[in-house]
Amino acid sequence: MTTQKDIMELERQFWQAIVDTDVDTAISLLDGESVSVSGWGIHHFSPSEYRKMASSGDARVTAFKFSEERVIFPAPDVAIATYKADQSITVSGKSQDMVVYDTTTWVRKNGAWVASAHTETVRQTNS
Repeated sequence: MTTQKDIMELERQFWQAIVDTDVDTAISLLDGESVSVSGWGIHHFSPSEYRKMASSGDARVTAFKFSEERVIFPAPDVAIATYKADQSITVSGKSQDMVVYDTTTWVRKNGAWVASAHTETVRQTNS
């Protein structure tokens, strides 16, 4: 039986692949069609389109730490991970820290868990 620990380990593998710019590992954890939703919009992508996205742009995650983790299993082959991520990023050569609240929907297909949908919300600060 898959546990919260198992799903969060997959989530960490994906994030570490981003940090390491290990596109092949990241792609191995993605569904045939995935979607990401954030303040930058809605992005549907295939593994090959993810490869292009990961290789372009000047924003990079350089470190991360998860907290407030919780995974629910609404069906035997579906897991929804929710967590807070403290991340360090570099954009246009400038480093900054950011806190985001994320969800990832994982689906088990042919015995393997793959990420099908991801959302990210940047923590709002009072100005």
